[in-house]
Order: sequence, then C-alpha cells, then structure tokens
Amino acid sequence: MNFSLYWFTSLYVSFWNVRTIVGQCAAGTEIGKNPNVDTDEAFLTGATFLLKSIDNTYRISCCGFVTQWDIDIGTARSGTLYAEVWRDVSGTWTLAGVNTILVDAGEALTTKTVVVAAADQIAVQDGDYLGFKSSGATIVRYDKTANGVGNTNEIVQFSAGAGHAVSNTATFGEYTQENNLEFGFKATLGPGTTPQFTAGLATTSTVTDDTAVGTTLLTVVATDPGDTLTLTLQSTTPASTAFNFDPASGLLTSVSNLPVGTTTFVFRATDLCLNTVEHTFTLTVTNYPPVIENLPASTEISEDVNVETQLYVLTVTDASLADTVTCSITNVSPALPALYLRYATGTSNYAINLRAGAGLNYDSIRTYTVTVECDDTKDTTTGTFTLYILRNQAPVITNLQTTSNSIDVASSSVSIGTNVYTVTSTDLENDQLYYNMTCIPATCPFKIYDSGAILADKSLSGLTDTAYDLFIYVYDGHTLVGPRSLTIKISDINTAPVITNLPTTVSVAENTAATTDVYTVTKTDVNSLDTHTWTSTISPASGSLYFTIDSTTGTVKTSSTNIDYETIGTTSFLLTAYVSDGKASASGTLTISITNQNEAPQFLLSTYTLTGNEGSAGTTIGTPSFSVSDPDAGTTLTYTQSCPELTMNPTTKLVTLSTNYDVDTGSATSLSCTVTVSDGELTDTATLNVIIDNINDNTPTFTASSYSFFASSTADVGTIIASLPATDGDIGTFGDVTYSIDPTSTGANYFGISSTGDLFVASSLSGFYSGQTLAVSLTATDGGGLTDIATVTLIIPAVATTTAITTTDRYLTFFEDTRNVAWFVFVILMTLGLIVLNAYFIVRFVDFHGIKRACERMCRRKRKWKPKRQIISRSPTPIPYVRTPANFETWNAWRIPDSFNPQ
Repeated sequence: MNFSLYWFTSLYVSFWNVRTIVGQCAAGTEIGKNPNVDTDEAFLTGATFLLKSIDNTYRISCCGFVTQWDIDIGTARSGTLYAEVWRDVSGTWTLAGVNTILVDAGEALTTKTVVVAAADQIAVQDGDYLGFKSSGATIVRYDKTANGVGNTNEIVQFSAGAGHAVSNTATFGEYTQENNLEFGFKATLGPGTTPQFTAGLATTSTVTDDTAVGTTLLTVVATDPGDTLTLTLQSTTPASTAFNFDPASGLLTSVSNLPVGTTTFVFRATDLCLNTVEHTFTLTVTNYPPVIENLPASTEISEDVNVETQLYVLTVTDASLADTVTCSITNVSPALPALYLRYATGTSNYAINLRAGAGLNYDSIRTYTVTVECDDTKDTTTGTFTLYILRNQAPVITNLQTTSNSIDVASSSVSIGTNVYTVTSTDLENDQLYYNMTCIPATCPFKIYDSGAILADKSLSGLTDTAYDLFIYVYDGHTLVGPRSLTIKISDINTAPVITNLPTTVSVAENTAATTDVYTVTKTDVNSLDTHTWTSTISPASGSLYFTIDSTTGTVKTSSTNIDYETIGTTSFLLTAYVSDGKASASGTLTISITNQNEAPQFLLSTYTLTGNEGSAGTTIGTPSFSVSDPDAGTTLTYTQSCPELTMNPTTKLVTLSTNYDVDTGSATSLSCTVTVSDGELTDTATLNVIIDNINDNTPTFTASSYSFFASSTADVGTIIASLPATDGDIGTFGDVTYSIDPTSTGANYFGISSTGDLFVASSLSGFYSGQTLAVSLTATDGGGLTDIATVTLIIPAVATTTAITTTDRYLTFFEDTRNVAWFVFVILMTLGLIVLNAYFIVRFVDFHGIKRACERMCRRKRKWKPKRQIISRSPTPIPYVRTPANFETWNAWRIPDSFNPQ
C-alpha cells in the first residue's frame, strides 16, 4: 500500500469527520420540461414568472446546484433572460439565485442550452421553484395542454414588479391569461460538494498561561465553492469558559486566564445541503514557573550584631501574571533558627531577616547556607543564599586624616565651653564609642568628650602659645584606634610673615615669551589663616615694562613687552618683593640678569623672483635681491637653494646653471626653489621662482649644403622639383623657419620655394636647352634671424622624341653624376687588368701534366671507372644595360610626384 496515501487517509479521518446527506441531487437531474411549444406569451412585458403549479413540474426536490439551462426561445424574441430559482422563506418568496442569459434575435424559435460555470452555479434546496424574467417581451414560449381547457393543475404565477437581484422578495399572482401552461424552460441539476477545511489548518498549538485575554488562538476557515457554510464549535474537552468561538469570523479567542493543561476542540462546517465536515484542534497551555531573579547571593554580617537585621531582599517573578507566589526558608545549614522570611517593609517582596540576639560567633561558625523555595501552586523553584560571619571591625575616625590636620581659632571669640571641633567616627557594628586625647604642650586649654566634641575648658586670653597639638583616640569596647593629630592655632596672636628664598639672582633670556614664570618668592607665617598680598618695585624703573609679580602667588613673570637684549639698554634689574598679612610685612630683593640669545635671520618676503636665459653649465642667471633681517649685528649669513639645476654662491648669492640647460629639449621654463639663509646656527626659508627664458641658440639647417636635380624644360609651372625643408632645434617663434631663393644666376624668377621648403617651377623652362645647367641659392631664416644657405644645381635633360616628356624631378642617381662615372670606369678597368694578369700567371707557370699524372695514380687505386671529359660551354659576357637620363630609376629616398602643384 502506498505509504503517503495511507498517511493522508489517516490524517483526513483523524481530523476531518465528513458527513454526506442523502437527498442530494443526482448528476443530470432535470427540473421542468421542453414540450412541443407552439405559443408566445403576448400579454406581459418585463414580467417575472414563478413556475409553481399544482403538478409541481418545475419544483426542485433535492439539494444541489444548477449546472445547465435549456430555454425554448419565442418568435422574434431577444434581450436578457434572467433564469431564476425562488425559495419560500417563512411564507415570503425570495430570489435564491439568478443567472443572466443574453438571447440574440437569431436564436428565435430554437432551444438555447446554457452551461453554467462552476462559479455561477445556483445552490438549490428541496422545495425551491424555477422561474424567469425577461427584459422585454416574454422570451420563453409555452404549450397549452388540453388546448388550455380543463383542470387548473398547470396554472403558473407571475409578478410584474419583481426584481432580479439575489435576496429580492416578491408577491406573485396566478397567470390567468391562459390555462394549463407548460413553459419550455428546464434546469439540469448536479450534486453539491462536501465542505473542506483549508489545507494547513492547525491541529495542535502550545501557549503559555499568561496569554493575554482576547488573543486569537485559531482561525477556522472552511470552503465549499458556490455554497453557504455554517461554522460551529461542537465540543470543548474538558469544558471551559476561558474560550470563545465566533462562527461568523471563525476566530477562537481567549476570554479569561487560560487553564493549564490540554483542551480539545471539535469544529464543524455545514453547507446548505447539510453536508458536514469536522476538525479537531488540541491546545496545550503551559505554566511559567516562578523565578528567583537574584539568587544565588551572599552577604556579610558582623558577629556582634544584636538587633533585628534585614539581610537580603529577594526579587521573585512569575511570567504567569495570574499566579500567586509564596516563598519560605526550607533549610539552613548549619541550623540557625534566627533566620526567617517576611515581606520587606513597604513592599511585596520577600526578605531574609535575622532576629535580634542571634548569637553569632565568628570562631564557632563562619558560614550559613540558606535554601529558599518559591511556589505558584503548579511549579516550585529553589535558590541558595549564603551568610558570612565577620569578626568585629574597629571604629574609623572619618574627619581626621592620617597626616597633619589643623584649625584656627581666635582667642577673642572662644570662651569656656565653646565647641572648637567635633571628631566623627563610624563603626560597622554601631558599638558605643569612647574618645580620649593627649596634648602638647601639656597645659592644654581643650578637652574631648565621648560625643567627639572638643571644648575649651579654660580661657584663651593671655596665652603665649600660638598652637596646641592634640592626639585623639577612639574605642568601641573591643579595639582602640589612634592617635589622629589635630593642631589648634590661636589666630589672633599675630606673627609677621617671613620671606624664605630671597635675596637671589636669576637669569632671563631675551625674547622670553610673555607671562613666563621667572621666579616664585616663598614665605612662611605661623598665622596660617592670614591672607597675604604681594607687591614689588624695580630698579631701574624701565624694568616695570618687562617684569611683574603675581599679587596672590608671589610669582615674578615676564610682561607683554618683548625683551630685546640689543635695544633694552641695561641688562640687569633689581626687583624688591613685599608680602603683607594685613598687619605686618616682609621684603626681599631679586636680581634679574638679561642674557643675549642668538636670533634667527628672517626673509622679509616669502617669495622672490629671478630671470635668466638658458645656456650651458656655468651660465649666469643673476643675483636675487633678497631682503633679510638679523637682529644679531655682525653675523655672517650664507645662502643655499634646493634646485639641482642651479648653483648659488653661498655669500654673493650669484645663481648659475649647474648643468647644460636647454628649453628646446624639454627643460622647464621656470623653477621653484627653496632658499635657506643661515647664520651658522639658525635658519629661515623662502621661495625663489627662477624663470628661464628661451633664446635663439639653434641655426636652421638644410640637410646638405648643395643639391643637384633634373628639371625638364617642359615641366609645368608649379611642378615641385624637390622638398628641401630646413630644421631648427629651437621651439616657439625661434623655431619658425621661412625660405627665400636667389635667382640671380638664372637671370629671372624661373624657380620658387614654398613656406614648407618645396622647390618648384615658377616660370616656363622651355627656353633652356638640353644639358644646360642652372644654379640657384636657397636661404632658410628662423624667427631669431639666424640663416643657412644651400646651393641647388638644376640640369635640363634631353627630351625624348618618341614619347611624351615626363618630368622626373628628383635627386641625381649615382651614375648621373659625371664624377661618379669617371672613377667607376677606372675601377672596372683595373679589375679587368688584374683578372687578365692572374690568368697569364696560371697558364704560364702551372704544371697541368703533373697534376694530371698525380690524379691518375690516385684514381687507379680508388676508382673503377673513369669519367669522360666534357666541354663546358661559356656564354659571352652580356653587355651591360646602359641607362640614360630618360629611363633610369633614382636611388634617392625622396621622389616628388610630377603631378604635385604647390598652392
């Protein structure tokens, strides 16, 4: 058996209990008829017919859906037909469903069959009747049985004003225009579907008992396409009033605190045909146990505590808000009956308490372990609390430091019994404390009491001692603590202050910053409560511009006026410092010496500019006009700069080029250098911008000093003979080259040169004869006026008579230069002579017969056959091809097309 199918079947049976009602419509059930109709209803327009007659031909007797309509269309009838199902609801006819059908004129006198889509099918019940409504003239035809006479079993109902919306109600009367009618109107019925709960509807859920009232626990959803469903909660096990189910929305919600445990719900969905399905849902409610938030914990207590003491407040929570939590101490180890629980004062929190007279003893038991248990009637939680016993702690004097402490009193304001000071102490155990003291000198006018109060027990008038040292002790019955010292000074026994660190001498460097501390004068005064004020005088009086004394601290400081050793005049000042307590004063002298300091030289400007020309290494750029100040007279200043392309004389500041510098080759036209001035110790810097000007240091140059070209006497004016550009290494204007031609030797301007160096025919050359040689001088001039001159020789070649003359304006080839022909012929003749001479010596002096005999001897030993001597024919030396100016090709790399025409 297929496992998945078995599981699905089991699940379906477990959670959905489905019940099908007997009496549903069988598929294909037909209600009404299509008789042999022959009559059109002609009396009513827009009327609604309820096909209820005594013979119940159009009555529905099962539960299901309308799946098809069959309609007999009348003569020339068209429009909208509302196929309807009417239901008697408590004596009122109510429209249960309607299908809208459009009838075309072409469908007249036919039976129209309409299959109803599943979504539009009308749910019907036993006792429903068919009906219809036409938008105009009655569309459906009828048949008169028994010719319309006889019984009234087939009289139908109609209403002239019934609506055609679902749930509309209407009152119908008998149609009496004709008797015994059977309309051609039939419905085909099918069975209804069984309701289904939605897939994935939860079967179990778990919540806590603190779930808020009104929480949705489950949303029950069931479906039955085209049908109306009713949801009900069939049972709740065990019964509980904590839940509510709303059939309209399908919501299961909480209405009070949820009971802990498992509750089972059975829901039912019922359709109009009373088909049902059930769904079981199990809800588990769990409890939150109480939580002791702050255990485990511990505390300490002194062994001599004898009063009831709250030791620790518990923080207990329970997320189940309706629960009541109770706590108790279930165990103390070792046993200590004095420990118990009660609510902390003013709160609802439990607290661990220790009763008075607990009898704690550090030497006997030092630790107690307490077990606390909290219960919410459902769950129990425990926690551990530890109580540590401490030895008795010594008291602590809180307002006397371990070092010296002093107060001042005036004898005039203290009488016998006046409280001059109160010593305060703490004791962890709150023991009774006791104070005593000793005094120096022994004739002490003060006494301490157990409250810690120190009182004058004698008059202070006439005393000569200005201070008394008291040594104080405190005792808690267990431990004696002390002594702590307290000095009581009698303030109105005045003593003049004393300056302790004058006279002396200090040095102050020039340019010391304003408000710099120079020297702090100190004093002593046995009357420590006195307020002291400092003043000063200085000699010479100009010193007051540079120095002042702080009236509160006695610190001598520099003022805002700068101290300049070179301009101050005197370099030594005598300052007299005075201190007063309001009744008496003291004074002392401070000698202040001004010392000279080396001061840095300073450029007066941040940027300087120097201009020079490009050139070779050592070329002078110039001397920058630096403005430098140095407060120290007589100092020798030296200068350096950071640019590697330049050299600066350290004393004269002369700047020269350190390397060859050529702007034409890409060197920068400006340099930004950092210049440093030094007095040998201190320095300052500024920026020197050096501008390097480009000069006309390159001459325009032709590629050769002379040129030779052919120029045909038939060449057209404008024909370019050669391109002879000159080069100039300068950039910018200095590198712009212009050209000129000197035609003096030709007698007229037969030739010209373009701005790009192209030599061209300027006038007709037809007046020159073959072989005639012309010469012109070309001049190239750059933007700075520098020139170069080249001589051009122009040869007029012979003109061929068999072909049209073709201008071959080009460089002369090797053999077109007569000088080359002369030495070339000489070399050829010498080479031929050497060849002839070598042949003579070979024929005259070589022993060919000896060579032959030696060869034959060697060949007899090594060869079995002798090759036949063959005569090698030699062709005569070909006659060199002689080129003429009209047919040779030039070897020059440049060739100017004949068709070029300069503009």
